[in-house]
Amino acid sequence: MKYIVEYKSFYKEGDIVLIEYWYNDIETPVKILENRGKNLLVTHNIEQSKIKNAPDEIIPKKDIIAPWRN
Repeated sequence: MKYIVEYKSFYKEGDIVLIEYWYNDIETPVKILENRGKNLLVTHNIEQSKIKNAPDEIIPKKDIIAPWRN
């Protein structure tokens, strides 16, 4: 089997990534504001987001589905 290995520095502050939002299980892009070790502070207040009024949240890095591609 092949596994994708991501280094700790793979996602940086300012990157837009795709996550599954916990409340209604939709996939939505978020912007990384701050790296907090194993967790990330992300915001939904970006143009591409489907839920712009959702509060900023702290998520584990494993919740990221993929980098955002337009």
